[in-house]
Amino acid sequence: MIKPNIRIEECASQVWDVIIVGAGPAGGLAAVLLARKKLRVLLVDRQAFPRPKVCGCCLNGNAIATLKETGLHHLLTENQAILLNEMCLGSKKINHTFPLQRQMVISRECLDSSLIQEAMREGAFFLDTTLAELGQLTTSSREVFLKQGELQFLSTAKIVVAADGLGGRLLVRKNITTHLASNNTRIGAGVTVFDPPDFYKTGTLFMTSGNGGYVGLVRLEDGRLDLAAAFDPLAIKKHGGMGPLAKALLKEMEWPLPLDLEIAPWRGTPALTGHIEQVATERLFVIGDAAGYIEPFTGEGMAWAFTGANFVAPLIAKGVGCWEPELAKQWISKYKSHIINRQGVCKAAAFLLRWPLLVKLALMGLKAFPFLSKPVVAMLDKPNKAATSI
Repeated sequence: MIKPNIRIEECASQVWDVIIVGAGPAGGLAAVLLARKKLRVLLVDRQAFPRPKVCGCCLNGNAIATLKETGLHHLLTENQAILLNEMCLGSKKINHTFPLQRQMVISRECLDSSLIQEAMREGAFFLDTTLAELGQLTTSSREVFLKQGELQFLSTAKIVVAADGLGGRLLVRKNITTHLASNNTRIGAGVTVFDPPDFYKTGTLFMTSGNGGYVGLVRLEDGRLDLAAAFDPLAIKKHGGMGPLAKALLKEMEWPLPLDLEIAPWRGTPALTGHIEQVATERLFVIGDAAGYIEPFTGEGMAWAFTGANFVAPLIAKGVGCWEPELAKQWISKYKSHIINRQGVCKAAAFLLRWPLLVKLALMGLKAFPFLSKPVVAMLDKPNKAATSI
């Protein structure tokens, strides 16, 4: 377990430079970068760590490049992250395997916990099992209510960062912005299983698409098999649950079934595709899944989280020293250019995966012309232009 290095009572006795709500990849990386700048950083999460997470656990070349740029690539090597060599994509009993060059896989339990530990080593404070609610905006800070059971304390920060994930509503609950879910969006589903069939070999990302959704399968560093899926809610209801739907999709491909897949402890998410109306306002920035999300593809979701943290950190540091409204405008612009503009391929992939027949035709095309997969993979692996003043 990752032990907090501060008690909730102590958090109310000081004004923080930054309070980050949410200790996932975006919040964890932001805490590391800001603590390095000798800012007083409080990282808060409602969960205890390590904790399971619905996630494919893949990092593409863009995400890995950000970790290298920020001096954190060692977190992957120390935790024995696995190099992904290839992806096997299937639909309607047809599959095609194509190479991957710069992608890795690591469990979210390891990755998130390692980022928190790194942030604490840099001087950040971490508080778990704590709910955070926005309070009033003052001329020099924002109030944040911190709650643990019956305990509640009011803390203040010069800057607040909302990194509370896909279901995060830190801003929505205060009517600062509105969350807009896309029509007919799928929900995320995930589970990890022990002793999976040997068919699912280490270093290969498996993915199958069919009626009702798609599911990806990949071996983790400890040998478990991680299953991450996007399912239509009606299909889940039709099949009687997430596990039976995943079983149906794998049986359609005639891939081996992990033991007890139907009764495994599947976890779900809110709607996968949606966004909020604004990702920054006075003394407040939104990063990671809380800012907006679409169905990701081969680790791009993790890359968006790391990119956001990397690019927002210099703006936050400036805002702590002297807040200017222009800083919020700059983050809105950077978010659009470095994250939203990269989501086009994932939107196209999400559309394609809703039509298994189109996936089948695409696979037939890849079998005939294997080189067609290279530009897509290369685009996902291409690093964002480096942030300044990190």
